[in-house]
Amino acid sequence: MYQENGALVEFYRDAVQNNFKSAQEGRPIFDEKDFVRIQTPGDTRTVIQRIASDQDKQRFPRSWEAFQRGVELAQEGTPLEEWNLVSRSQVKELKHVGVATVESLASVSDANLQKMGPGYTQLRNRAQQYLDSSKDDAKATALARELEAANERIRLLEEANAALKEAATETKDDAKAKRGPGRPPKEE
Repeated sequence: MYQENGALVEFYRDAVQNNFKSAQEGRPIFDEKDFVRIQTPGDTRTVIQRIASDQDKQRFPRSWEAFQRGVELAQEGTPLEEWNLVSRSQVKELKHVGVATVESLASVSDANLQKMGPGYTQLRNRAQQYLDSSKDDAKATALARELEAANERIRLLEEANAALKEAATETKDDAKAKRGPGRPPKEE
């Protein structure tokens, strides 16, 4: 399942018995149909499974396109296993209700958290704080990189400036040496 537009979505193909054709042939005849499974993160009781409609395909375009191409969409975000604030048992419980990433945990509704049991509201709040602080850290890291790049440009410009000064000094010395004997130049 892939999280898209606030829901966990999966398109899949399954066989459905065609009663009309089965009655004509006197044996079970099946047709392949595209289905959609839609679940709210944190809630296993309200899973919608039905034949996929055009509206489903428009509402979940990334999941539909991936299904058509036969590609399994990876969950985007930080896997719960990589987040050190959850225990292994919590990871298993959360995955059971369709929550596989810190981002999806941060978006679980209050009503669904109450169904999950005590402690999960605090865990969701920690997930939200973690994501907020990560955004701040990313901004700080980007600014540090920009500063480092600017400092490198300054260093290169200073080196180029020093080389130009050295070349100008050598040119003056060469000009004096070429004049040879004779009247000395006027002093400035």
